Amino acid sequence: MSDRDALEGDIRARCDRGDHLGAATSIVRGYGPELMAFVASLLRSTEDEIDEVFAMLSEDVVRGLPGFRFDSSVRTWLYMLARHATARFRRGEQRRGRRVVLPGALVDVIESVRTATLEHLRTAVKDRLATAREHLDDEERTILTLRIDRQLGWRDIAQILADHPLDAEALRKREQSLRKRFETIKRHLKAHLDVT
Repeated sequence: MSDRDALEGDIRARCDRGDHLGAATSIVRGYGPELMAFVASLLRSTEDEIDEVFAMLSEDVVRGLPGFRFDSSVRTWLYMLARHATARFRRGEQRRGRRVVLPGALVDVIESVRTATLEHLRTAVKDRLATAREHLDDEERTILTLRIDRQLGWRDIAQILADHPLDAEALRKREQSLRKRFETIKRHLKAHLDVT
């Protein structure tokens, strides 16, 4: 069993027992760094703004866990939440008046993950591919990040990018469309790298 499978199993077992706080803590510890890096790649913004979206995402996790039905992997659901939190932030829907009171233990875990991840993001060296990615639009960067950096499958990516749950046929069509778009993105990146 892979580490990711073990994490998914732990989260599900905690939810089945009604331990949503424990599940949220496992989520933040296990997926927090990659989700924060994903948010940073979408925003290309200040640390304060990345923090704000990560806080919104953490609240969404706590609020949404009791109703999560495991129709997808927890990881896929989290990326969808991260994308939606980023979109709300961009529309100016910060947490004003919507704050969820998080237990101190979870706040400590969130802060630990936030600090370590931001330090990593600050010290990471940009390479030519990162520079080339800056020339992509937001959705193209999202597709590239989810497929290459996060190694998600096309079905998961199609669901993450959907604005609402898709039926099987719509999901299949969206997967095909994303595969074609991905090939276009790769050609664009290759052309940019060949020029620089």
